[in-house]
Amino acid sequence: MSYFTIISQYFYPSEASTSQLLTDLADGLFTKDLEIKVYTGTPCNSEKSKPFAILRSPDPFQKSKSILGKLISSLFFLLGALFFVLFKVEKKDSLLIASNPPYAGILGLIFKFLKGGKYYFLLQDVFPESAILSGIIKEKSWLIKVFNYLIYLICYHSEKTIVLSESMKKLLESKYFDLDNFCIIENWSIAPIELSDKKGNEFAIKHGLDNKFTVLYSGNIGRLHDIETIAETIKILNKKSPNIQFVFIGDGAKLKILEQYKNQYKLENLLLLPFQPRELLSQTLTACDVSLVSLVKGAESVVAPCKLYGILASGRAIISVSETGSYIDKLITEKECGINCPCGEADKLADILIDLSNSPNKVKNMGINAHQLYLKQYRLDRALKEYIKVLNLK
Repeated sequence: MSYFTIISQYFYPSEASTSQLLTDLADGLFTKDLEIKVYTGTPCNSEKSKPFAILRSPDPFQKSKSILGKLISSLFFLLGALFFVLFKVEKKDSLLIASNPPYAGILGLIFKFLKGGKYYFLLQDVFPESAILSGIIKEKSWLIKVFNYLIYLICYHSEKTIVLSESMKKLLESKYFDLDNFCIIENWSIAPIELSDKKGNEFAIKHGLDNKFTVLYSGNIGRLHDIETIAETIKILNKKSPNIQFVFIGDGAKLKILEQYKNQYKLENLLLLPFQPRELLSQTLTACDVSLVSLVKGAESVVAPCKLYGILASGRAIISVSETGSYIDKLITEKECGINCPCGEADKLADILIDLSNSPNKVKNMGINAHQLYLKQYRLDRALKEYIKVLNLK
């Protein structure tokens, strides 16, 4: 019996978006009567299990938020995954290796050259550009050449390298002009969203959001997200239009920026909440009037924020903070489901939100357009068909 094996540092029951997307993918492939195995660095203390085999590496640094802790965690995972590939995976199996950590694709090179097997590489952000933008690696560091060459080798020897957007594909093709094995499979909403009015939303009522114009940010609050512009906007609106309520649900490296703003400027219009259980996602994503997506300048071709697809599914208007002309800007503008604000323009973002808070019909229509776009282009069943075709599983 041959297996299709997914290797990802993050997997069920982690609440990270990458984990939930790959869990959805594994669940979906299993329902197609495919033999699935997973190797991950995510621990599990729950009695709930999956109907396929999941092997987990030990990782004492798994919950660390520091760069050093994350690096050590990734090395623990890679060592365990290396043992797994060498001794637990057969040549006839196929591997899908997710780029967490970004250099995890080296496992595919080892599998191919030592065992003669096939692997596919799921590139979730363009590395090392993502590390440069995050401030993890200096732009002139010798590490840049090393990682660029390593990623080139990983992509060159993969059967296919899957990326998440057209802009990511174009960037990679400009870097590695002799490669032609890149393909695009866009993400999806990580849970089915039941459309509902905010007035009757239990989560909104619980947190006092049902009678306020609410702006939601849900998901990773990471280094590549322009949280600075949003934080400054919240500060402006705390005095200018305090009836506009901001809610952040999630965690990440830039959460501390919001905490500092909240404490320093006594922002009563800012509510910070931790990640909520996945089963509440339908409630949390619809407990608002508009939702936020943000990318720092230069990140529009490097990453594709997963939260975008959940917002589309929830039928809410989208406000993006990204460079003019970014793929998010083009998407929401052309489909009339949101408004883009350039990075660093907090006053403009504040004006946009004030205008929307006084334009309920405009907000409603953008939300309707968002949901229709999701149904047409971004459902999970669409992605599963594309993965099955690209991975040559049928």
